[in-house]
Amino acid sequence: MVPVFVAMSVLVIAALIVAVMQNKQKKEEAAAAATEVQQKADEPETSNPFGDRDNSPKARGGGSMAMKNTAPAGLADTPLWVNSKVLGTAGIALVKEAVAARNKGDEETYRTKGLEGYGKLDEALMNTGDWILDLDGEHPEDRQVDRLRRERSRWADYYQKVRKIK
Repeated sequence: MVPVFVAMSVLVIAALIVAVMQNKQKKEEAAAAATEVQQKADEPETSNPFGDRDNSPKARGGGSMAMKNTAPAGLADTPLWVNSKVLGTAGIALVKEAVAARNKGDEETYRTKGLEGYGKLDEALMNTGDWILDLDGEHPEDRQVDRLRRERSRWADYYQKVRKIK
C-alpha cells in the first residue's frame, strides 16, 4: 500500500511542477509580446513612398477613359469595314446556329454551320486586323476607333467558340 501512496504523491508533485512551469512560460511569452508591441510603438513611422500622389477620384480621371474624336468621321462607312461587318454578322449568326444545333445533339449541323461561320469570321478578322492596328496607332483614344475595335472583339469571341472544329 505504501508504494501506491508514494507513486500517487509523486504524480501529484509532478503535476504541480508542470503547472508552475507552464504558468511561468506563459508569463514570459506575455512579457515578450508586450515588449515587442512597445518597441513597434516606439519606432518612427515609415514614410509612404506614394505620399506625393494625389489619389482623389478627380486626379484619376473619375474611373472613365478620356475618349476623344480625333479620327476622321465615317470610318464605319469605309468599304473595307462594311464588307467585313457583313461577313462578321453572317459569321456570328452561323456560329449561333451551330451552337444551338450542338445543344440539341446535332453534331453534323454543328460542324457544317460552325465551319462556315468560322470561315466568315476568319475572313472578317483578317481583313480588318492591320487596318484596326493602324487606326489604333494614329488615334489611340478615339471613340469611333474604340467602337470598331469592340465590334471586332465580338467577332473574335464568336470565332473562339468554333475554332476547334476540324
